[in-house]
Amino acid sequence: MRPERTCRKADEAPVEPPLVVDVDGSLIGGDLLIEGIARLLSVSPLSLFVLPFWLVAAMVRGRSWLKRRIAEAVSLPPDTLAWNPVVLEEIAAAQAAGRSVWLASASDARAVSPLAETVGAAGCLASDGRTNLAGEARAVALVARFGECGFDYIGNERRDLAVWKRARRVIGVGLAAGLARKVRALDGEARFLPGLGGGLRDWFRALRPHQWVKNALVFVPLAAAHETGAGSYLVAAGVFAALSAVASGTYLLNDLLDLPHDRRHPAKRHRPMAAGKVPLLPTIGIGAALAAGGLALAFWLSAAAGLWVLLYLAVTCAYSLSLKRKTFIDVVTLAMLYSVRVVAGAAAVSIPLSPWLLAFFLFLFLALAIVKRQGELRGSDRSAAGGRAYLAEDLPVMAALGAASGFASVVILTLYIQSPETGERYARPELLWLTCPLLLYWLGRLALLAGREGGDPNRVPVNDDPLVFALRDRTSWLTGLGVLAAFAFAL
Repeated sequence: MRPERTCRKADEAPVEPPLVVDVDGSLIGGDLLIEGIARLLSVSPLSLFVLPFWLVAAMVRGRSWLKRRIAEAVSLPPDTLAWNPVVLEEIAAAQAAGRSVWLASASDARAVSPLAETVGAAGCLASDGRTNLAGEARAVALVARFGECGFDYIGNERRDLAVWKRARRVIGVGLAAGLARKVRALDGEARFLPGLGGGLRDWFRALRPHQWVKNALVFVPLAAAHETGAGSYLVAAGVFAALSAVASGTYLLNDLLDLPHDRRHPAKRHRPMAAGKVPLLPTIGIGAALAAGGLALAFWLSAAAGLWVLLYLAVTCAYSLSLKRKTFIDVVTLAMLYSVRVVAGAAAVSIPLSPWLLAFFLFLFLALAIVKRQGELRGSDRSAAGGRAYLAEDLPVMAALGAASGFASVVILTLYIQSPETGERYARPELLWLTCPLLLYWLGRLALLAGREGGDPNRVPVNDDPLVFALRDRTSWLTGLGVLAAFAFAL
């Protein structure tokens, strides 16, 4: 049914009325309530046990009550939000023309007031712990303050139709095609501004598909045991898919909890969630669905593999909520998660796992995790870098620990090569010694490049993500092929 428009062109007054700007989804990409909950979990993981009671209470007391509780518990600094530059320009133009600007939001007034101060707004209308200022309630409040057709309104969602009906001029932000048609039917002179929202490509990027390559570690036990059965590799491929789904689900959770830090980071601020290109609320459901689906697939393939994937999920969630802010526990946890991938692959096909293999990967991936932390420490001040429990002066110590861990993995490899079981598995085990200088070269080069400030601007930064660096670095590919060739000729 076509919405009834109560304002006409003839109703315009000679004095330009205030510009009222919606906050969530219009002025900023995201939702202050969801970001507040994520911030609460980030600074106080134990609040995870309190939130369910608040959600139940909100069913009785209303969403406005929940918003007030969250706003009282945590604050959201304006510089940690994803602002829409086009809407900011619209605000600046209105203020330059001598018009007053007001913010209107269903979020709590305590969360909206700092934003109003940041943009120089005359004031804000928002939820107050009792009234949820959305839809018709917002329209009534605005008319009560500014009069019928006494304001122009910038909004972005279907609930704003109730407000647009009573505004003088209609401005939409990032509207879907169906809603845009309704707005045009409401006001033929409506204006449309771009939103921050992206498309399917941004959703795909938010899942971090390049990180799935880490899950190829599930195939390592099969290759090390010289397994040739196609069935075993099919089962391992299923575990690979299960871990990839669980990993993507937990990456969404991690990015949601890390929003304030990512938006202050020169590279991470371009991530889809930090940049406001994907809505926050659906990511929670998508992340939970991916994690549950991956876990179900793992248990369907093998109970043993399912238990290891469940452990991976539990540890990853603990890492996102708390462990990533614990000194050195964070990098040890990352190294352990790599090892869990290897164990899950072995468990899925009931292959006995060599302790040599586990020890090798534990130290190797501890080195890579430390390199990643070096990137977060470099250029930081004395405060904790990126929300982690490190200071800038920790960089030399972290670099030394990373180098020590990397070379420890090579020592373990040499002990494995001269062990009796290697002589039983390989016809020419002496050829395996070729892998040691290759690995020493790669790790040494990685440590040197990670320790250099700046570097080649055309090269992927080593300490931004060592995995991405290795995948795009030709030298890393050649070194890896050399290691594989040594193992192949040793058979």
